[in-house]
Amino acid sequence: MQKIKTVRKRIYPYLISIGLVFIMTLFGEFVKRKLEPTNIVMFYLLAVVIAAICWGEGPAIVTSILSVLAFDFFLVPPYLTLSVADLQYIFTFIAFLIVGAVVSTLASRTREQIIQRQTEKLQSALLNSISHDLRTPLASITGSLTALLSSDSGLDDATRKELLETAFEESGRLNRLVINLLDMTRMEAGALRINRKPCELRDVLGASLEQLKEKIGSRNIRIDIAKDFPEVSMDFSFAMKAFFNLIDNALKHSSVDTPIDIKATAFKDKVRIEVKDQGIGIPQGDLKRIFEKFYRVERPQQITGIGLGLSICKGIIEAHGGEITAQNNPDKGATFTITIPLG
Repeated sequence: MQKIKTVRKRIYPYLISIGLVFIMTLFGEFVKRKLEPTNIVMFYLLAVVIAAICWGEGPAIVTSILSVLAFDFFLVPPYLTLSVADLQYIFTFIAFLIVGAVVSTLASRTREQIIQRQTEKLQSALLNSISHDLRTPLASITGSLTALLSSDSGLDDATRKELLETAFEESGRLNRLVINLLDMTRMEAGALRINRKPCELRDVLGASLEQLKEKIGSRNIRIDIAKDFPEVSMDFSFAMKAFFNLIDNALKHSSVDTPIDIKATAFKDKVRIEVKDQGIGIPQGDLKRIFEKFYRVERPQQITGIGLGLSICKGIIEAHGGEITAQNNPDKGATFTITIPLG
């Protein structure tokens, strides 16, 4: 599925380029009796510039070549043939191809420079965010261990235990951050290998909840799964990781006195799993972006993380041939819905 999406993404600019040439040709048909054909060439040149700025040099060159062919075939007499009655149009075609190639090269280079600058700024911001989130647990661990190792600290047993618990919790947090970064790197490199086998959904959720038991504490997690719920073809470890991140996200964005509901429904050839919280919900403008890597919703309260959890969820679910969506509840909170094929 990922390969199909990649192919579509590569073909899409060329299809749009063909559409631009079609639109310019249609426009030329309306005005060819009022304008000289050599003036109509300017509209095709505009299409080349648009293609170069929006999609780069390849689609722009294709637009340039198709523009010459369409211009000759539809707008230069004799019509509906590639032959040319007037020799001057030959020079027009050659000049258009040269100008189109030059314009597409210059425009695409400008586009690449803009993208490169934006990427550098984004990378700098991401590195600052990641380094901050990595330094925070490291500083806590270092501080706790330094205090414990100090011979003249005079710490009592309760304080020592508290420092050890802090170091343990922060090391777990640091471990999750590193694992998420590694998982995202594997996904980006296309090295994510899914080994699907029939699994009990309750077992997968149970393993995820077990890893989150310290964070869950006394929180009320309500699970609604029918006794005769069918087995689902999943990679147990990766599915567990996806549900871990999803439930962890619900815990972070809802208060401790509200429940989290997990409901599973089986259909003929797929299952739907909903994770619902009663938090403050997702801003409308962020609904379409929350699954992007390193994207974090701005909150008034400080919430830990580097914005990879939901992105990893999406990658794992799509690798299973499924999809994940998010929407706000009518009352309060948000619901994340996962759909996975049964087989």
